[in-house]
Amino acid sequence: MDGICKRIELWKSGDNPHYIYEFEQSLFVVGDHQFYKGYSLILLKRHVRELHDLSEKEYLGLQKELFIAGKAVFKTFNPWKMNYTCLGNQDEHIHWHIFPRYTDDKYHKNFPMTDYIRGEIQLDDYFISGQEAKNIAARIRKNISL
Repeated sequence: MDGICKRIELWKSGDNPHYIYEFEQSLFVVGDHQFYKGYSLILLKRHVRELHDLSEKEYLGLQKELFIAGKAVFKTFNPWKMNYTCLGNQDEHIHWHIFPRYTDDKYHKNFPMTDYIRGEIQLDDYFISGQEAKNIAARIRKNISL
């Protein structure tokens, strides 16, 4: 079971403090680290590896959910720019990273996580507690507009 499937199981049991909102296709969650204030993810609720393995209806539904989630993060934190990434190389489960970007981010015009890739930051320094995740989730949840 991959890391995302484990997180979904935690949510099903009521033990995922990072939970923001349940959509039809996905879960909206706060990221474990907050190097980018408001960093969050959309996790497809069922285990699928590739976007092209979704039906068109599922894909379009997932995109709408991503759109709603991004708007909520933007409304909550008012970043300079929003970045969205769907990779799946480490967790082979469809998920989207939502990166709010700020002008005080040294590399705000570059790929998210440039600082991390260059070794200039350690993500461990930005991990948040379950209570901090709950607080961020509550703030974002107030700004979800369906």
